[in-house]
Amino acid sequence: MSPAPTQLTCEHLSSFSPMDFLTPHYRQQLHASLQYLQYPAGTPLLQRGERSVAQYYLLEGRVSVDGGSAGKQHIEGGSTQAHLPLNPGQSNPASIRAVTAVRLFAVEHQLLQRLLGWSQEAAYQVSSLGEMQVEEQEDDWLARLLATPLFGRLPPSHLHALLARFEYVEARAGERVVGYGEPGEHFFVLKRGRAQVSLPAAYRDQPALVLERGDFFGEEALVSGAVRSASVIMLEDGELARLHRDDFVELVRPTLIPRISKSDMQRLDRQGQRPHLLLDVRLAAEYRLGHQPESLNLPVANLRTHADSLDRATCYVVTPEGGIRSELAVHLLNQLGFEAYLLGDEQSAAA
Repeated sequence: MSPAPTQLTCEHLSSFSPMDFLTPHYRQQLHASLQYLQYPAGTPLLQRGERSVAQYYLLEGRVSVDGGSAGKQHIEGGSTQAHLPLNPGQSNPASIRAVTAVRLFAVEHQLLQRLLGWSQEAAYQVSSLGEMQVEEQEDDWLARLLATPLFGRLPPSHLHALLARFEYVEARAGERVVGYGEPGEHFFVLKRGRAQVSLPAAYRDQPALVLERGDFFGEEALVSGAVRSASVIMLEDGELARLHRDDFVELVRPTLIPRISKSDMQRLDRQGQRPHLLLDVRLAAEYRLGHQPESLNLPVANLRTHADSLDRATCYVVTPEGGIRSELAVHLLNQLGFEAYLLGDEQSAAA
């Protein structure tokens, strides 16, 4: 039996179930999120009946599987059985222990379920098109949108409604799509063309940001309820997909602010997942008046400028004391490519 590669290729990932049902695009997205874990012999890996946020697959070594009344068995890395998840579903059906030193990879359960749903949706759309030919470039903006952290948590059930509620509008070169200081009424995606983000005079020393096909803007004002923080001007003729505030709040906003409970954080610790850090995003004066133990103060206004100093291997959990600022911070962190959650109680985190 040949040793498993240090990291899986997308092609190798397709040999594991149910990743073989993913479209190449969504398999690539899942591949980028894989976590690799190593444990010495004798390590308890999973406890029967315990809830897991990830599905685990055995790459190397041997594990014992105790399914209670279902019996016991051993699984070897590289075997046919090792290409199935050790814990299908979110509730572990068996207790699993490392017999030898083992190497695993983990897939976030909810992400996998979303990508499977999107893959099935894509297959449905392709089959419903029949003989119609759709240029790949025409759909590229949507593929890029769905690959972003903003839409990475969108339930498949919302995808149909989202596409149905988008309005498509033409925009001319030089046209101002949104203006600094204006109230936010729509969320926008560039379907075709390019646009430039124009910042207020106080921030003109920052490099100009150019938006291209599949890039989006306008969500921050809809998340925070504040006015537009910048203007967006078309650099060339193009087309925009526009979503009204009410539709954004209904379909997208709930997925922008993923929540986690303290008990879920404790499970992540026990399962050897990535370390987490509590962030309090209120002003320093508010923080000094009282804060959660072990929380670090980083005001939301400083998140973008301090992003380079944050560790991307760390999961950031934002405390809820900041209210809408805490929600905005979670969104900004996820938008910047970090993994971030809002700390909530058991009921809100499960919602």
